[in-house]
Amino acid sequence: MNQQTTVTTEMNSTKIKVKGFEINYFKIGNGPQKLLIFPGALGTASQVTNFKPLTENFDREKYTIYIWDPPGYGLSRPPNRDFSPGFLYRDADCAIALMEALCIDRYSMLGWCNGGCTALIAASKAVDRVEKLVVWSCNAYVTSKDLEIYETTRDVYAWSEKRRLPQFQMYGEKYVSDTWSGWIDAFHKILNEDDGDVCRGVLAEINAPTLILHGSEDELVPIEHAVYLHDNIKGSTLEILPDGKHIIHFMYPQKFISIVDNFLTAI
Repeated sequence: MNQQTTVTTEMNSTKIKVKGFEINYFKIGNGPQKLLIFPGALGTASQVTNFKPLTENFDREKYTIYIWDPPGYGLSRPPNRDFSPGFLYRDADCAIALMEALCIDRYSMLGWCNGGCTALIAASKAVDRVEKLVVWSCNAYVTSKDLEIYETTRDVYAWSEKRRLPQFQMYGEKYVSDTWSGWIDAFHKILNEDDGDVCRGVLAEINAPTLILHGSEDELVPIEHAVYLHDNIKGSTLEILPDGKHIIHFMYPQKFISIVDNFLTAI
């Protein structure tokens, strides 16, 4: 199955010019429902393992899945990643423009971690195009407590081999270290200059039915963030996975897919 997925990915991976960037994306499946998946920080469409539970378990006759590399991530380089103010909003504009370039008018969006933040912003901007929204392990604001957690991860050489080695292989050690530190620094700036507002201000503008998933033991994004999203996105649904950590789609792949699939297909 892994070999088949890799072959499919390589056959469908391509680049397209979007808002001045050469954006890398790949396509899986041929179903009528279109899904755009947003990776987290340093995530990339080229590392299929990031979303293996989704790419292997979603019905490819029901869904067409697009996974993309935001500018500065994966194969959407050069340029290097830009964390100057508004970077998530620029990513959101790029995602919307990508789907326009692919001539896809209606689609749902799935976002993990920082990709969830970007998906929330995109859903607030493309209200007439986004059918449904699924986010997990993400946050709309950042606190000093959150930054203390982020700081414990700054030394990328202290990451587990399972997390560290694929990133080093994709980017090189220096790029991973510099980019991850740049990501943490960007959130310090958001806290200090924007009162911690990551995407808090856009939540009221989201009209798409929204599913929020979170692990009760998420070590990077405390559960309070999921509760806040649920309280501030009208008509949203919140699913807490007991004992789940930041990678709930890996910990509970069948349950995760079942919840998401039921949400996406519900009328």
